[in-house]
Amino acid sequence: MSRLTRLALGGLAFAVFAPAAVAAPISKRVSFTNQSRKITCGIEIHAPNTRATNVLCVGPGIPRPKSFGPVGDPFVQISVLGRPQIVPISQQSWISGRRAHLGRGRLWNQLGVTCHVGSSSVLCFNGSNHGFIIGGGRFRTF
Repeated sequence: MSRLTRLALGGLAFAVFAPAAVAAPISKRVSFTNQSRKITCGIEIHAPNTRATNVLCVGPGIPRPKSFGPVGDPFVQISVLGRPQIVPISQQSWISGRRAHLGRGRLWNQLGVTCHVGSSSVLCFNGSNHGFIIGGGRFRTF
């Protein structure tokens, strides 16, 4: 391979990967809120001496199943594999630590779950390509 060809390929590689190098880093904080602070997600509290396995999110639009009864608010729980589940939570249930305040276009990743923050919504998905979208008073799983 000629020197000119190597230089051309090196320039092409830089042009392809340069935008990723200037993109905002993926947040690894224990929890985050979106720009409007209406949606919060984070690592769910777990038993001492065990590994954390679930991400827990709350926001307007998550439906309240009739089976919940009067106690608890609807949160969505997701882990690295499987479908998200709506669970009743009646208290602060994220592990303690600094919470990130993420703007539009930012990513958050913990426990095999990745969340993409929109201007008024959050989309989270796992290794099974299952997940959910919260935002604008709506909630949808996939």
